[in-house]
Amino acid sequence: MEMYYGVAGVLSSSSFSVIYLTFIFGLSVLLMLIVILAGQKWRFEWAKLSAFECGFDSMSSTRSPFSLRFFLLALLFLVFDVEVVLLFPYVFSMMIFCSHMLVFSKLMYFCLLMILLLGLIHELNEGTLDWEFD
Repeated sequence: MEMYYGVAGVLSSSSFSVIYLTFIFGLSVLLMLIVILAGQKWRFEWAKLSAFECGFDSMSSTRSPFSLRFFLLALLFLVFDVEVVLLFPYVFSMMIFCSHMLVFSKLMYFCLLMILLLGLIHELNEGTLDWEFD
């Protein structure tokens, strides 16, 4: 492959992009090979995977059950918490610059609140927020 040098010996943009893409591809392949070789588990032994209790076999499972309802509630909390954090600057700017607010920004704020409210109603109807045990 013949490279074209432009003014003052600098590579042209097409040659540079080919070299750059080749370098990125080679680096990606090298990193994938390192992960594959370093991440292999050579031997699977039950004794290494289980909990140690004075040399005896475990009396019960060492892993506690995980509540899926708790996970869904935590996910909902995260979504609504982020939305509230995003709404705070808008509310404070609205308090300061209330006379300069555009109709479009108020409409967008109302749409965002409606999406949040509809999401909350959907979660209530689906039963995600109920803590009754089945």
